[in-house]
Amino acid sequence: MPIDPTGTKPGVVPTQPELETVNMKCRRNGCDSIRAIIVAIGASPVRMYRCAECSHMWGINIGGSVNL
Repeated sequence: MPIDPTGTKPGVVPTQPELETVNMKCRRNGCDSIRAIIVAIGASPVRMYRCAECSHMWGINIGGSVNL
């Protein structure tokens, strides 16, 4: 690939990783958004979500025992 001496053609542009969105109602009173962004998934038993509209954050406990 030839080199652009004027520098008008940028090279590789870093891309932002696409955030995973889910359909979930916001927990904040007064917000009627139904989209949330998953903030943290890890070994923690709490999954964190952020509202796509008002940026309110909340956590939901996952896993645990099931009594059948």
